[in-house]
Amino acid sequence: MSIGATHIDHIVVASNNSAATAKLFSENLGIEIKRVMSRPGTGAHMEFAKLQEIVLEFAGPGQPKEGEEPKARLGGFVLAVGDIDAAVATLRKRGVDVGDAHPAVQPGAKIAGIRAGTHGVPLALIQYNAMPAGNDPAGS
Repeated sequence: MSIGATHIDHIVVASNNSAATAKLFSENLGIEIKRVMSRPGTGAHMEFAKLQEIVLEFAGPGQPKEGEEPKARLGGFVLAVGDIDAAVATLRKRGVDVGDAHPAVQPGAKIAGIRAGTHGVPLALIQYNAMPAGNDPAGS
């Protein structure tokens, strides 16, 4: 039984200085940062670039703690699915430790993180248009 994954939606690069990491990738790889956002009250800073069809998301605090050098790591792969609730239920039946689907930063989308059962590969699922317009707690 498939979970209905259709493609890699985006790859997350986690960093203790997401702004510096995004700038480094942009300058060294020649990719353009298309969107910058912060989540109020969380200190989270995200910058997004697109490499053909795959989005690169640079996430973490906008600046490191004082005296800390910027460090980045693979934050994970995010797979697009057509029905996130069914995908989560299927994975749970298989014994995979997956969190509940919740609003994503993308308007109308829901996301669920897979916490274990991937041999250490960080993985999440996302479904777009998962919530009716106006019922999106993540906001636009």
